[in-house]
Amino acid sequence: MATTYVFTPVLDPPDRIPPERFNTLHQIRGFRKADLLGCRQGRILLLEMDWFIVWDPITGEHHNVDIPPAFDKLSYLYGAVLRAATDQSHMHGSCHSSPFNLVLMSPCQGYEDGTPPMACVYSSETGVWGNPISTTNRCEFARCNPGILVGNVLYWTSKSVNAKSKYLNLDLLGDDIIEFDLDRQSLAVIKGPPGLNHSTTHQIIQSGDCDVGLAILSHGRFEMWERKVSCHGGATWFLQKIVEMHTVLGLPPQAEGSVRAVEILGYDEENGAMFLFVDNNVYMVEAMSMQSMKLYQCSHHSYANDIHPFTSFYAPAIPGGRGGAGMLQDM
Repeated sequence: MATTYVFTPVLDPPDRIPPERFNTLHQIRGFRKADLLGCRQGRILLLEMDWFIVWDPITGEHHNVDIPPAFDKLSYLYGAVLRAATDQSHMHGSCHSSPFNLVLMSPCQGYEDGTPPMACVYSSETGVWGNPISTTNRCEFARCNPGILVGNVLYWTSKSVNAKSKYLNLDLLGDDIIEFDLDRQSLAVIKGPPGLNHSTTHQIIQSGDCDVGLAILSHGRFEMWERKVSCHGGATWFLQKIVEMHTVLGLPPQAEGSVRAVEILGYDEENGAMFLFVDNNVYMVEAMSMQSMKLYQCSHHSYANDIHPFTSFYAPAIPGGRGGAGMLQDM
């Protein structure tokens, strides 16, 4: 059975992308089932059994990229697709045939966490993978949230979990953050702010100063952290602000002793907005201003595991409109 993805447009016609553009069966020959790893700059990254698919749903163009030998026995694989550094002059998403880089990352080298992560970069210009990049630092988690690009650095954190799940296992969480610097081609494991290893739902964000930040949802409130690096290379996390979640979303205060079903489902790098599932509703919250908007209602059992914001620009000559934005969800 083929994987089902749900695309929810957020713009009005003629600027919205038609949902039929995201029909994998019609656009990708031989498509069966794949994990959705992320969207960036008009492309979608999918992971099949032994290869990646880099897909432009607007044009239907897609590339199959085999997993490099050093990674083909690893259990946990994550990736990010982005425009090649040699092509940064193009407008976001406007050049659909532009070269791209694919960053592959595994947080652990085997089936267990607590081993050093490893990364590798593929270039569509050369058609080959670079050498594996590792670090002596060990990572204490195996399951990751989708990678977030801040500046020219990719960050992964431990996978957020459902706080109301009867299978909740806080041992799966950690305060490690995996950092891959695209300029230096270097991999590192850094420590997050206090309380990250007790957070069931959190999100890497870009701070107001364009540094890496972290939003932690804890006890019904947002903790907004920012990481600053000194001229000597030392790094410190600063708590920017604490905001009560119910005031941001316009909800009644949480009853004492009750537990809300709350999860952060994704992050829009272009607009600095988080997507939240709260009380059977999905909200969009701008991380810096904390302005919010209710997007739609859904049941706890039917919402997506992750939301991946997708934005693209294309010419009127391409049938279906001028451009658009929306959320792609893996079900």
